[in-house]
Amino acid sequence: MENTSEMQNELGARVTTACLQLHQNADEEYVLPPGAEIGTPMFELYLALQDFVTMKENLPQSDHKTLAICKYYEWFRPAVDKWLDLAKLKAIQRVRKSAELDRICTGDYIVKHGTSAIDVTACFYQIKEFWKKLAWPDLPGSYNLVLKVVDAICSSAAYYAEIIHQKLAESGYYEDQTPYKTTDEMCVAINGLEYVRRWLLKLGEELLVEKLLTALECQAGDSARMQWRNALTSPLEQTPGQMLLFINQIVSRIGTKMRPPLKKAMFHLAWSPDSLPTSEAIAPLLEYLDMHLVVLNSALLSVNFNRVLQDIWEVVLAELSNQMDGNAGDKPAMFYERLHEALDLLVKFFHEDEKGLSYEVLHCQSFLNVEERLQYHKMDTTFLIDRFYRQRLQDQLNTVSSEYGVLTVRAYLNHDSLCVEVINARDVIPLDPNGYSDPFVIIELLPRRIFEHCAEQHTNVKKKTLNPMFDECFEFSVSVEQCRSPDAMVLFTVMDHDVLTANDFAGEAFLGLSTIPGVTDTNASIDNFHGLKHTELPLMHQKNRNHPILQILETRVGDKMALDFVKKQKQRFAST
Repeated sequence: MENTSEMQNELGARVTTACLQLHQNADEEYVLPPGAEIGTPMFELYLALQDFVTMKENLPQSDHKTLAICKYYEWFRPAVDKWLDLAKLKAIQRVRKSAELDRICTGDYIVKHGTSAIDVTACFYQIKEFWKKLAWPDLPGSYNLVLKVVDAICSSAAYYAEIIHQKLAESGYYEDQTPYKTTDEMCVAINGLEYVRRWLLKLGEELLVEKLLTALECQAGDSARMQWRNALTSPLEQTPGQMLLFINQIVSRIGTKMRPPLKKAMFHLAWSPDSLPTSEAIAPLLEYLDMHLVVLNSALLSVNFNRVLQDIWEVVLAELSNQMDGNAGDKPAMFYERLHEALDLLVKFFHEDEKGLSYEVLHCQSFLNVEERLQYHKMDTTFLIDRFYRQRLQDQLNTVSSEYGVLTVRAYLNHDSLCVEVINARDVIPLDPNGYSDPFVIIELLPRRIFEHCAEQHTNVKKKTLNPMFDECFEFSVSVEQCRSPDAMVLFTVMDHDVLTANDFAGEAFLGLSTIPGVTDTNASIDNFHGLKHTELPLMHQKNRNHPILQILETRVGDKMALDFVKKQKQRFAST
């Protein structure tokens, strides 16, 4: 034990001095250890001591804590710190050189790729393996060193992404206006970025980052722990994210360049004569897509090919939507039916028996919007208006805000008489210069096709108030069958009465009739309705100025009902 103590004191002093000298010598050239080997005497000594310390297991357990040599790794901290600084500089230099010498690999490779991605990940691998081989015994004390490992690799990877993207941009990739053609440069760029990105995604696990952060939990407060976590995990999350942004930017250019021929093919599909089957009308579009997608599929990593597919799918949907909503004039009788059939065929094409995009991806929001609008285009104006009001009833059920005020009502069915009581309103918006309104309520049963014989009614006008008390009851002659329709509802429209100008819209509210007393319990008598609770309905304004139903109705230039309805709804838009 005495000889061991003398050795550790003398050795520790010499190693510490040498490491400090190394740390202070900023000009010393250090190279990355090839093949993850520790290529200097300093680190060979570290590994030797690492093995030597394992022999402590042959000593009594009580002597372990008194062995100062067990903390041999602290002697080397300055050297490791300096080495990691140099490793970052060397990695950045290697990234730059790899990008300059990048060559497309030839031979029987599955996809197009270049030498630079392989070279830089090999460099990152050396840094990572060097750290893993050190097996730093003090896990909490290794935080700053692990932080440097992460910084060296992530900074170099981010630099690689910028260089590769800039190199592609300088080749004219974004400025080229010629028809789309798959190029090796584009394929190599996004494959290389994805290759490096995938490597980075595993780095946190390889460096035991979560285990390290867990070990630090008991050493500081919440604020410090959060700072430690953010400093270590942010580069591991942000760098792959940055690389993905570059990939998506490159991919999006493919769809942009394909758009003109896709637009032409979609026009041919939409405006082909009704006598031509949809399967034949869509053929030029599918042939164009197939010609380019076959090449892309053979040149790209599968994940990149799927990204390209998704981008092109969005472009195809946009062009189909443009044909559907554009050219407001007369359209062939089968116009919308054909587009709907084409949409189904396109889904099958991009799915390709599970070899392409999944149905979940294909049924994206753009697809749902196109499919919905196609359905709307095929609907009669009357039913389209009914659909609009059904959505407004759902909006009412989802509304909790009372920014336009609240209307209190009560409704019940007594045999064949629908009784609608308008009790009061509060916090009606002021629409007159005096800061008040002159509110009244219009009561209307919808849809008109069900309640065609029920004329709208209205309350008396209440002057100069924002909290009018109405206490009025209105009766409508209806049947229980009419009220049980899921579309049956009462529309309450609060207006501000004006003498010299048109009345102003103050808000609207909807009440479904299928669940009111007397409809769900037809055996009840009028005596049971006394004491029924009032219903408070938040008043609403139409906030969606681009509502698809209103847009479609507005295109029906020869349809008076459609245009009058749109005009009425525009008066109910919320002010911006």
